[in-house]
Amino acid sequence: MPTGLLSRLVRACIVLVLLPPAVIAPAGSASAATISIGWTRRASGLDQPVHVTAPRDGTGRIFVVEKPGRVRIFVGGKLLATPYLDIRSLVNDAGEGGLLSIAFHPDWKSVPRIWAAYVNNVGNLRVARFTASRYTANSINPSTYSKTLDVPHPDHDNHYGGQVAFGPDRYLYVSTGDGGGGGDPLNNAQSKQTLLGKILRIQVVGAMARCGRPFCIPPTNPFVTSTTAKHSIWALGLRNPWRFTFDAANGNLWIGDVGQSAQEEVDRIGPGVGGRNFGWSCREGRLAYDTSRCRSGTTYTGPVYAYGRGTGSSVVGGFVYRGTAYKSIIGGRYITGDFGSGRILVSTADGLRTRGSLSGITSFGQVGGRELWAVTISGGLYRMSASLR
Repeated sequence: MPTGLLSRLVRACIVLVLLPPAVIAPAGSASAATISIGWTRRASGLDQPVHVTAPRDGTGRIFVVEKPGRVRIFVGGKLLATPYLDIRSLVNDAGEGGLLSIAFHPDWKSVPRIWAAYVNNVGNLRVARFTASRYTANSINPSTYSKTLDVPHPDHDNHYGGQVAFGPDRYLYVSTGDGGGGGDPLNNAQSKQTLLGKILRIQVVGAMARCGRPFCIPPTNPFVTSTTAKHSIWALGLRNPWRFTFDAANGNLWIGDVGQSAQEEVDRIGPGVGGRNFGWSCREGRLAYDTSRCRSGTTYTGPVYAYGRGTGSSVVGGFVYRGTAYKSIIGGRYITGDFGSGRILVSTADGLRTRGSLSGITSFGQVGGRELWAVTISGGLYRMSASLR
């Protein structure tokens, strides 16, 4: 929807927009104008990889999630032939569905469990747990499956979100899309009575002992005492939060939210800050989208970064770089990418700026000494490097 005078007035006069300051790299780091991000391919032949991660358990293994329903291991410079996990029979990978991400138990070496987010055969986003025989095992039996959570997703096969990750608070965070279709036809993202278009926060570690269920509601969730809102909601007003990450230095939660027709956005939440509303579908990025859904008295949190179609069309969501190999060049900067344009974007005082490219990038991963890797939809696994031009 074009942004006309009425939309601008509604945005300015009715909606209170909070615009967090942009990230500034530490003093002494390289000038953003001189930074160049490069990629070295380490593996190919993966089947539509959409997530890369590692438990950082001393084994050197990198885990790659394939959309059709497998998890592969890269170690010692090669992909292992036997999948770590194969749940293709459980997964519906039509459209934007599939096996979307995994997360390792915070005490992985003593409790070798993973949580996987995937679209099941009836079309819902499901989070399920699997248990390995030991943390060093190179395969996990699908029969150890235990359902944790279902997010009903009727009508459309897009906008699932689908990221799972543990925060510094040891709670499991889950991203969900608005349910699909153009313009959030059911206004799910603004409704507290549905799990769609949200970041959820649940307790899975110690849940059975605390509440006797696969997950409990953390007592500090923002809507935990509400009689109308879903208690697992941590943040709302999101369109398709494909990837989110936690800053290893301070616990900030960074969200890449895919836009509709005009802007992509990157959002940020401080540690322990719940209840933020990022505005979709009243707003798209920093623009008004559907003014009929803007509500007087509602506070909408604006993005840290937003960019238009001249830069890209599908933000991936990345990491604040906290590795050591390129600390003097990109330490403290947010690194992300765009699936549509292949641009690699680096945070600067003036916003996100293109500093490299990687065609078809679907996800970043933080492995080893917090160095960044990435995967592409065509089947590549890459390690990132940074240099000065």
